[in-house]
Amino acid sequence: MAIREICGCFYNTSTEYYSLTRHYLPQVALSSHTKLYSIAFTTTLTQTFFNSTSDVIKEARYVFPLYDGVAVTAFTCTIGDRTITGHVEQKEDARQTFEAAVERGESAGLLESLPLGVFATTLGNIPANASIIVNVTYGGELKHDAEIDGLRYTLPTSIAPRYGEYPGELLQPNSAISSRGMRITVDADMKDSAIRKIQSPSKEHPISVSIGNTSGESSQATPQASKASISLALGTAELSTDFVLQILVDNIGSPKAILEKHPTLPSQALMTTFVPRFNMKASSPEIVFVADQSGSMQGSRNKSLVAALTTFLKSLPMGVRFNICPFGFDHEFLWESSQPYTKDNVATALAFVQSFDASYGGTEMFPAVEATFEKRLGDMPLEVILLTDGQIYEEGRLFDLINRKLKDEKVDARVFTLGIGNEVSTTLVEGVSRAGNGFSQFVRDDELMDQKVVRMLKSALYPHFSNFSLEVEYAEPEDDFEMVDDDVANPEGRKDARGADGEQKPSGSTEDLGTKEPISMFDESSELDTPVNRNPDDRYAHLPVLPLPKILQHPGADLALFPFNRTTAYLLLETGSSQTPVSVKLRAQSPQGALELKIPVHVAEEGSSTIHHLAVRKLVHELEEGRGWVMDATLEGKPVKQNSRSSEIAEREAVRLGLKYQVANKWCSFVAVEDGNSKGDHVAAEREGGPLNQPYNHNPFPRSYRAGGGAKRCRRTFAAGSLSPPAPQPTGAPAPPGGSALFASSSFSPAAPQPTGVSALFCKRASPSPAPRAAPAPFQPYLTSQPAHMMSNQFYPPPIPAAAAAPPPLADVDRVRGLIALQEFSGCWQWDSAVFALLELDIESVGPTVERDAVTATATVLRFLTGRMAAFEGVWEMVVEKARAWLERETTIEQRKGLDRLAETLLPANGSE
Repeated sequence: MAIREICGCFYNTSTEYYSLTRHYLPQVALSSHTKLYSIAFTTTLTQTFFNSTSDVIKEARYVFPLYDGVAVTAFTCTIGDRTITGHVEQKEDARQTFEAAVERGESAGLLESLPLGVFATTLGNIPANASIIVNVTYGGELKHDAEIDGLRYTLPTSIAPRYGEYPGELLQPNSAISSRGMRITVDADMKDSAIRKIQSPSKEHPISVSIGNTSGESSQATPQASKASISLALGTAELSTDFVLQILVDNIGSPKAILEKHPTLPSQALMTTFVPRFNMKASSPEIVFVADQSGSMQGSRNKSLVAALTTFLKSLPMGVRFNICPFGFDHEFLWESSQPYTKDNVATALAFVQSFDASYGGTEMFPAVEATFEKRLGDMPLEVILLTDGQIYEEGRLFDLINRKLKDEKVDARVFTLGIGNEVSTTLVEGVSRAGNGFSQFVRDDELMDQKVVRMLKSALYPHFSNFSLEVEYAEPEDDFEMVDDDVANPEGRKDARGADGEQKPSGSTEDLGTKEPISMFDESSELDTPVNRNPDDRYAHLPVLPLPKILQHPGADLALFPFNRTTAYLLLETGSSQTPVSVKLRAQSPQGALELKIPVHVAEEGSSTIHHLAVRKLVHELEEGRGWVMDATLEGKPVKQNSRSSEIAEREAVRLGLKYQVANKWCSFVAVEDGNSKGDHVAAEREGGPLNQPYNHNPFPRSYRAGGGAKRCRRTFAAGSLSPPAPQPTGAPAPPGGSALFASSSFSPAAPQPTGVSALFCKRASPSPAPRAAPAPFQPYLTSQPAHMMSNQFYPPPIPAAAAAPPPLADVDRVRGLIALQEFSGCWQWDSAVFALLELDIESVGPTVERDAVTATATVLRFLTGRMAAFEGVWEMVVEKARAWLERETTIEQRKGLDRLAETLLPANGSE
């Protein structure tokens, strides 16, 4: 693994003897304030640095991570006593605007998107002995968490090392900078839904929870069960692992359709979200489990992976074909092609999995996934479940492979991804599942992956859906509904793309050439230096015109629809119509029939543009990954994706959306300058839909890759069957030891203590191992777990029902896994001392009148799992289905009633014998 880490706010100087010397500015404060809603979040990240020198720093630069798919919507810099607010420009224009301001001696800031979820900030003309406060606001969707069947919020705090070379600029870590951590505040407002549980699965981030009010509300405000404020119990967190919250909320899966009217533009955005619930007959596909066995998976990760794979193999139903592909520096398959689900094949697969030791060296993921597609059985759907810690740089190549297989070659397949560990790449995990029409989940080193693997398996067994469409319905009778997918798929089919006779006119048509004055072949007034382009300032003037659809939709017809897993779709209505949709109808086709859902539209409060930002980011994300409506459109009778300029056409559309809605992306950056002017002064025009007038230039960070790295795997042989920004800080504060000035950071909570000292940079570096921590206590209802200083004058929701209780200790997880491993292929358990040991029963103490057979043992295990191990239903549910089916085949109804009474005697409900 090539370990290079990007960190530090630094500036460079040169001397007579050294061409370049890097100097780091002390970071004196780091904080974040997040607002959680039922569908999305908004985070304001505040980073404060200090120029302790007596000189003006012409340019300083630092980078930080953001979660995959977030929309950066605001950028503000306070440099000394001057505050400047950023706006979005095309990437090269923003760079030119920044450099021009710096040359004029003005303070300026530039925020750019780099590859792999990394953003870079460049600061210009930092005054001597002055503080620098940078506020970045971004938002995104809250992820669905299968472990608690609730919401998951992640705040990335480090840029983890990866396998390979970073496709851009790399900085070495600065070991001289001390670490004091980060202050985190999260406010949750779920509107009409009561909050049932909030927890952090990370040992490094113990939290304090205040229920009833958010941190910005008055203490006299009426408490509500839908509101909460969360902060770090220790005040700050070290930046070694990402901060994760899990939230369980009432009715979070209910269908919602929210319409937002943009506060300044003639545009409407519609967000539809729900957790599908339907029963369909399971299919019998080919399932290939692609398991990361690189060196970074060693230890607890590999142990959890082996346990999850065992559960996976025990849970597979009859009729499927399956295979396993471990990978690292190279890869291998258990079988040359997927095999039927039989007793002997399962035994072989279990022995294969037990031999996993994460000894395959580096992480070469691409060849393993490519081989999985090449070895597929062509006459049945393919389901790929990829488990990885995601530590690679070469992501774009993998996305292109999956896009090509599914979109171009029309392979009937889906790809699901489970990101493992504290340093997993969200851009990889999310990107693979998007390209593969599956979904992704994340599990930290100290979380259980069994339940999430089983959820993915259940989704993989549902049939593939197609022809997803949305119908927007209006109240006006003359235009009662509008099909979205037709307009998106055929944008050239609109009236304004046709001639008077209704026939399609291709770009560059010669129909009217005969009526124009011929161009002289020898014009003495022409000059060699005359620009060829119509407008030298228009970088896209050479591209063909592609008419815009009236409505932009994300995702398209290939929506990934899975029961009990959140589905979200967006519509961007840019026509400026005064009509307000009253409902939206979702439709899809399956092999078992059509699906349909009608959802009434709720109009959001005025003044917000959150849904617009989320919709634009989703649309642009597709364009960045070589997909989206542009690629599906037609140009001159051919798909745009077959056009040699398709990437430039996609870039043009991404720039149009970024400028109009002020959202940063791969081709658009935020720039902040003192006078507020930009090159060409075109931003206002763009927000009103004006033309694009910027010269084209290439991305300044070319991609580069390096194969190899890491230890080569050891060859093995296998024998089958064995929020508000803080005020500017005062200058002139006394310097701390070492010469760096210190300032107290602003806090989003008036009662929060103020930190001192130099806080950590957004980087990950080697550090002494922390002292061992005691395992955190399981989450308890607020009434019993609230910190003492929060017990008075607080509102608490009703006690958590038994079904939502926290999981038992880890030892119980091992007992569940042990029972799953001992289940016979048929679905039963044998009367065996190993089984009764896991049930904590003495097999010899059972009365002589009890039949000592598989029927009795199976009934007893079923009661144990469904009763005492109810918290792990997501792990055992599919093996229990098998056991019940076996029991029904072997016994009558009256016999099963007697077995239930016997099992109740052996395992009383209160747990006492």
